[in-house]
Amino acid sequence: PEQKKRQEYINEFQRLEKIEPHAVYPTSIYRQSDGCTVATEEVETNRRAILRMEETSTGTFTKITIAEQLNRYFAYHGVETKVLLASGNEAAKDIENVQQILIDLKKLGAMRNEPLLIVGGGVVADIAGFACALFHRNTPYVMLSTSIVAGIDAGPSPRVCSDGQGYKNAFGAFHPPVVTLTDRTLWRTMHVGMIRHGIAEIVKMAVVENRELFELLEKVGPKYLVPTKFGTDLSTIEDLEGLDLESFDKDCERLVGMAMESYVRAEYGNLWETHQCRPHAYGHTWSPGYELPAGMLHGHAVATCMGFGAYLSWKHCDWISEADFVRICKLINDLELALWHDVMSDKQIFHASTKKMIQKRGGNLAAPIPRGEIGECGYLNDITDDELSRYVDEYKELVTEKLGFARNGYGIEPHLHEVGLEETSTQATALVREEIAFGEQQRKSKYDHAEEKKDESGTGPQLSYNDWIKAVQTDRNSEWKYNVVSSESVDTPKPPAFPHNTLFHDTTEEYAMSQTSVSSFNIQTAAKITDEEKLFAPCMVGTLESQFLKMFTKTMKASNILDVGTFTGMSAIAFAEGSLAAGQRATVHTLEFDETTAKAAQKIFDHCEPSVGKAINLHHTDAVAWMRSCAEDPNGGTFDIIFIDADKDNYTAYYELAMGGNGCRPLLAEGGVILADNSLSALVYDEDDSRRV
Repeated sequence: PEQKKRQEYINEFQRLEKIEPHAVYPTSIYRQSDGCTVATEEVETNRRAILRMEETSTGTFTKITIAEQLNRYFAYHGVETKVLLASGNEAAKDIENVQQILIDLKKLGAMRNEPLLIVGGGVVADIAGFACALFHRNTPYVMLSTSIVAGIDAGPSPRVCSDGQGYKNAFGAFHPPVVTLTDRTLWRTMHVGMIRHGIAEIVKMAVVENRELFELLEKVGPKYLVPTKFGTDLSTIEDLEGLDLESFDKDCERLVGMAMESYVRAEYGNLWETHQCRPHAYGHTWSPGYELPAGMLHGHAVATCMGFGAYLSWKHCDWISEADFVRICKLINDLELALWHDVMSDKQIFHASTKKMIQKRGGNLAAPIPRGEIGECGYLNDITDDELSRYVDEYKELVTEKLGFARNGYGIEPHLHEVGLEETSTQATALVREEIAFGEQQRKSKYDHAEEKKDESGTGPQLSYNDWIKAVQTDRNSEWKYNVVSSESVDTPKPPAFPHNTLFHDTTEEYAMSQTSVSSFNIQTAAKITDEEKLFAPCMVGTLESQFLKMFTKTMKASNILDVGTFTGMSAIAFAEGSLAAGQRATVHTLEFDETTAKAAQKIFDHCEPSVGKAINLHHTDAVAWMRSCAEDPNGGTFDIIFIDADKDNYTAYYELAMGGNGCRPLLAEGGVILADNSLSALVYDEDDSRRV
C-alpha cells in the first residue's frame, strides 16, 4: 500500500509539472504568469537577407558590412542615427559596462517613444538589453542578432543580464525585445569556434523539447554544419559530391527555425520565470558556476553540463536508457563540443554551483534533464553533494576513457582565448574562491560565537595566538577583491572625484590599480598557480605592491635582495625583475618556513622566464635562524634591500638582525633600505599589547 501511495504521489507530481508548475517548483509565491506562443505554419523557414556584394571599378566584388548596410538604410529613409559601441567580450559582461551604456544613453538623450536598435551577439544582447530595462525603467528595443547564441537564445529571450562575482548572469531583469531578427547569413563571417559553441543552444532544445530537431542535428550536424557555418560558406568543403545543396540549405533553415520556435514556446509561456519548470535551462544548472572560472565559451560549458545531466537522468533517476545517454553524448561530441572539462573535478567550485543555483531558483534545484525519451523533459530536485561528487567522477571516467569518444570527450577550442576573446578564468576563480571562503566563515560564525560564550564563562579553552592570527586574517579578508591586473583598464576621460579629505578613500585602490601597468607574465603566473594550489590568495602582494617593489629596486639599482617571507614568490619575482631591468646581476634570497607554500613558490619560479627564475634562491628554512647564521659569518654578504613580510611576531627580530643587533654584523648594506609590509597591522604586536586593539 505504501509503495502504491508513493507512486500515486509521483504520478500526480509529474502531472502538475506540466499543467501547473507553480504548484511544484515556484520561484516565489508572490507572482505567477501564464502565456502562450503563436507560430505560423512557416515557422521552420527564416526569411533571408543576403549580404550585398558591390562591384568595384576594377571589376572585383567587395562585401558590404552589416554596419555599412545599416548606415545606408537609415540614410535612405532619412533617419538620424547615433551609434554606441559596446564590447562583445565575455570579460566585459559586467555591471560596470551596463552602467556605462546607461550613462551614454543619458548623454544622447534617448527617449522611450521609439525603440533602440541593438546589433550584436549574445553578450551585447544581454548587457544592452539590461541597460534598456533600467533606462527610464523600461525602454523598448529591437534585437538584430549577429550570432547563433543571440539569434536562438539571448536575442529573443526576455531575460537580460550581466555576470557578477565570477558567476554567470548574476544580475538581470525581465525585459523582452519588441522583435528579434535572426538571419543565418550574418553568421558567415563568424569564427568557426563561435559557430561550434553556438550550436549547443540548439542541442539543448533538441534533447528536452524536440526529438525531430535532435534527429535533424544527427543527420546534418556532424559533417557539414560547423565547417559551412550553417550552409553560408561552402568554400571550406572540398568534396561536395553526394551533398544535395538545396536539401542541405533547407535543413539549415529548418534547424534554426525549429530551435527558435522550441525556445520561444518554452520561454514565453513563463515570461517572468515565476516557476522553474524551464526545459530551456537544460545544461544551465552547474555550468554557470564554473564557466567563467574555467574561461570557457558558453556553449562548451553548457555542453558539459548537458552530458552530465543526461548521465544523472540515466544513473540517478532511471529516466532514460543507457543507449539514449550515449546517443546524446555522441551528438555533442560529434559536433565537436566538450563533454568534459577539468574544472568539473574541482568539487569546491562544483558544489558552490549547486548552492548558488538553488538560491537562484527559489529554493529548488529543479535541474531540467531528459526524461522518458529524447525530446521530453523532467526535473531533478533531490541529490546530495556526496552523490554529485561520485557521479561526476563516474561521468568523467565514462566520457574521457571508456566510451571511446573523439578527443577523449574534450571539445575543440572550448576556451575564450582560443577564439580571440579575453579570458576570464583568473579573476573569476579568485572571486569564486573568495565567496566560498566567506560562506565557510559565515557557517563557522555560529560555532565561533558559541565558543566565545564558553570562553567568557570559563567553560571553554582560550583562543591561542596562532589561532587568533588565522581568524583575524580570514575575517579581514572576507571581502577581498582580486589584486592582480592581467589586462589594461579602459581609459577614462578624467579621474574619479574625491570630495572629502580622507586617509583611505573607498575607490583609491581601485583607481590606482586601473592606472598601474599590467602585471608581467611572471607575476600573472604566480597569481594563477597560487590560485590553482588553493592557497590563501590575499597574502599575495598583488599588482600595486609588486610594481612598486619592481620600480623601487630598479631606481636603487639594487643587485642583492633579501626577501623575508616568500609566500608564493610574487615579491621575490618583483625584486628580480626590477634588478634585471636596472642592468644588475640580480640575486634574490627568499626565505619561507611553510613547506606547502615553499613548494608552490618553487613551482612558480620554475615556470618564470629563465632570467628571472635563475635570479631567485629559495630557502625553505626558519628565517631568524638563516639570518643569524648569515650575520655570524664574517665573510657573508650584505643586502641592498631587505623586505620584511613574514610572521608578524618576529618583526623585531628580523629588524635587529638586519641592523646588526645582538653583537652580529649588519646584514643591510651601507645605503641599503629596509622595507616592512603590514607594519601598522595589529598582528605585529604581542598578544597582550594594548596596541592590538
